[in-house]
Amino acid sequence: MKNNWKWIVFTFILLTLVVVGFIIIVSPLIKINKIKSCSDFPTRVDRVIDGDTFELCSGEKVRLLCVDTPERGKPGYEDAKLFLEDLILNREVYLNTSNYDVETIDKYGRLLAWVYIENDLGEKILVNKYLLEEGYGDILIIPPETCNEVAD
Repeated sequence: MKNNWKWIVFTFILLTLVVVGFIIIVSPLIKINKIKSCSDFPTRVDRVIDGDTFELCSGEKVRLLCVDTPERGKPGYEDAKLFLEDLILNREVYLNTSNYDVETIDKYGRLLAWVYIENDLGEKILVNKYLLEEGYGDILIIPPETCNEVAD
């Protein structure tokens, strides 16, 4: 009888570990699918949170890769946020998460992405780089990412 209880407890613990491991592995994929279901790239920006983070129509938060803008309460915060709002709020953006070596989702659950918009001529503009060129933020390099796309 004692051996049966040990076996039941062992099986329960093992199954719990398998389920938790599965959830940890699959949850980032679910978030990416949620974004694609919004409008399957391009997608619309519903809210700008700060100078380097915004929210899509799906509710998913996106962080501009390789960009660091001032935090709330710091000099330049409002200017960076307003600049990004003018650039992308209620517009379609194109997200690229496939050409870099870092994790797709950061520790805060935000999608890390290169973000593009189209100008009046139909040319794609890299928002990450444009924001830096206009002086609203600094390059943020987190290895293994090299940020070559914005370093020129």
